[in-house]
Amino acid sequence: MNQQNRTQDSVPPLKGVRALELAEIWAGPYCGCLLADMGAEVIKIESIQRISRGPVSPPKGSSGYPEYDPGLRPWNRQANFNSTNRNKMGITLDLKTPEGANTFRDLAKASDIIFCNYARNVMDGFGLGYEAIKNIKPDIIYMLMPGYGNTGPYKDYRSMGMAIDAISSHSFLRGYPDLEQSSNSLVHHPDAVAAVNGVLAITTALIHREQTGQGQFIDMSQAESFMTHLGEIYIESQMRGTPRKRRGNRNPGYAPQGVYRCSGTDNWIAISIVNEDQWKSFVNVADIDEIRDIKYSTVKGRLESHDVLDFHIENWTSNNDRYELMGKLQDNGIPAGVVIDCGADTYADPHLNDREFFQIVDHPDAGIFPMSGPVIRFASQKDIIRHEPSPTLGQHNEYVLGDILGYDQSHIDDLKQEEIIGITPLLGADLGGSRRAAEELKRQKSNEN
Repeated sequence: MNQQNRTQDSVPPLKGVRALELAEIWAGPYCGCLLADMGAEVIKIESIQRISRGPVSPPKGSSGYPEYDPGLRPWNRQANFNSTNRNKMGITLDLKTPEGANTFRDLAKASDIIFCNYARNVMDGFGLGYEAIKNIKPDIIYMLMPGYGNTGPYKDYRSMGMAIDAISSHSFLRGYPDLEQSSNSLVHHPDAVAAVNGVLAITTALIHREQTGQGQFIDMSQAESFMTHLGEIYIESQMRGTPRKRRGNRNPGYAPQGVYRCSGTDNWIAISIVNEDQWKSFVNVADIDEIRDIKYSTVKGRLESHDVLDFHIENWTSNNDRYELMGKLQDNGIPAGVVIDCGADTYADPHLNDREFFQIVDHPDAGIFPMSGPVIRFASQKDIIRHEPSPTLGQHNEYVLGDILGYDQSHIDDLKQEEIIGITPLLGADLGGSRRAAEELKRQKSNEN
């Protein structure tokens, strides 16, 4: 079957579903990314008054841009943004203006889903909260996914992934036992979890609407979404009466278990011995005389001397190539895996390449680069991977307003003239908003006078 016919026969699961995304950073955008991967038409709504695409004028050499070059339009080249917004259309709207809010209402009438990961009260502040939209689109599915949900004492707290990591207790579990908590690095893992759960909630609501004709509001707490991944920790605390201590790379019931240095620069392998058969196999495979001592013949003995055991093992692994050692250990039934970096190692990984995880993406401003692709494959899509580059700021203003909403060109031109829409961020858009920047400048001038 040729590619054209395969494309015509391909039916993504969410084909025909339109979603409006008002989201930034990772949790909301990745939710929209997954919906778009599954065929939904996701329209990302931003503004030229306030952007979340990094600085407007970063210096050359700044990280987070292709070849450390922000270019003439850095807001279109920012790596974090471009990695989580594939397959979407992008428009700009100033929702603080009557014209911008009315345009959003027109879009809402023509859409199935609205989702947002801003602070809980932002959309109500625009006059575009669930109740307002429900009045004009009764079957709308509307999801707000603030850090701590839409009710309760914390409902108006602002949040980021690392704060949710802490309030969920995950920060307390991470790191090495001999280091204090301040040594932990920041982690945004809760964002990704919230994104996946957001997709689950939205698609479930779509099924419900298909069966009943009813839309609904979805209250999703990012913190509660992530805490479900730590269920065993809470149960263990209830049973033992004390919280679990940090374990680093070790498990209290297995030994040896750890990450060991291999030959070369910053190369490592993870090894985990979970039963006696694996230990016996490891002793036979590893060329280490010291570990043949009788005191290591039981789990109890190995746990008691874990530090010394690790020392001997690393003396051996440090003289071995990590990939060759991984193959040797796995061939003998020993759990082992190389630690690969988030760069050349990953791009060269044979498994990821065989599955076409990376696609070469040609972005109009960022250039041509391999990008991580869709993580869910559906047979109905005939193995066709859709990977459109993330939208540039306001890239689809004309199409969405003209082709979808039917606005004439003079109306669209008026919106441009009034800066309701645009493709270039206004001064201060990266500093909390152009209006805030203008007020600050006005205050400074007043103080000077």
